[in-house]
Amino acid sequence: MYKKILIFMTVLLLGTTYVFATDDIFNFDLGHFKVTAINIRSTNHNKTLFRHKDTKKLEQFLNQKDSTASAINVFYVDTGDHKILFDTGISAKILVEKLKSINVDAKDIDTVCITHMHYDHIAGLISDFNETFRNAVVYIAQEESDVNKNSDILTLYSDRIKLFKQNEKIMSCIQTVPAFGHTAGHTMFVVTSQNNTLVVWGDIIHASIQFEDPEICLTYDTDMEQALVVRKALLSQYADSKEYIAGAHLLNCGVGKIKKDKDGYKFIFLKK
Repeated sequence: MYKKILIFMTVLLLGTTYVFATDDIFNFDLGHFKVTAINIRSTNHNKTLFRHKDTKKLEQFLNQKDSTASAINVFYVDTGDHKILFDTGISAKILVEKLKSINVDAKDIDTVCITHMHYDHIAGLISDFNETFRNAVVYIAQEESDVNKNSDILTLYSDRIKLFKQNEKIMSCIQTVPAFGHTAGHTMFVVTSQNNTLVVWGDIIHASIQFEDPEICLTYDTDMEQALVVRKALLSQYADSKEYIAGAHLLNCGVGKIKKDKDGYKFIFLKK
C-alpha cells in the first residue's frame, strides 16, 4: 500500500534537490487566530522543468541568482476552537518534530485541509504505515479524490475524509476556492478572522521568477495553459490588496503580500 506513495515520491523528486532548512518557523496573528508557517525543506528546481513561449527570455530569467530556489511549507492555524493544518509536506517525521517545537502534538490536530494530492502536500499524513493525525478530519476536493481514487490516504483515513465541492464553506472561517490547472482539483483555502484574510494558495507559484513573469510555467502543472491563466488572474486579483498569501513553495516560510512591479509582480514577505 505505502509503495504507491513512495513510487509517486520518487517520480516527482526527479530534477529537484532538497536540503534541510534553517530558521524555519514563523508566527503571526490573523485577527483572533494564531498562525504558524512551517518550512519543511528548502528546494532548488531543475531548470529543465521550466517552460516559456520565449525560450531566450526564459534563459535570461533562469540565469538570475537563485532563480529556481523554492521551498516546501505547511501552515498551522489555531482558531481557539480548532487546530488546523493546511497541507502536510514531504515527511511526517519532520512535520511532527516541527509541530512539537511549537508545542503542538499530532493528536491535537483536528482538521487537515489539502490543497491537492501531490505527494509533497500529502506525504505527512502517513507515518509508519498509519495515520499521522488520528483525530483529524481531512478535507479534500471532490475533483482531487476522483483522479486519485487509489490513494492510500483515502484508504487510511476513510471515514474521516470529507470531500468538498468548490466555493464551499467547510467552516465558518474557511472558504474553498477553485484554482484548477496545477491539478484537476487544485484548491485554495481562504481563511478569515476579524476582517483579516489569509489565502492558502498551494502551488500557484513554484519559484520567484514566476512573479516577475507569470508566463513562466513548470512541467509539474497537469494543465500548464489553465495553470497559467489562473496564476495571472490571481496575481492581478491580489496585487496591492490587503489579503495575505500563504504559498506552499515560497521562500521565508511563504507568507506575505503581492505588489505590482513594472511588467510583473513581487512578493513582500512578512518574515524578513
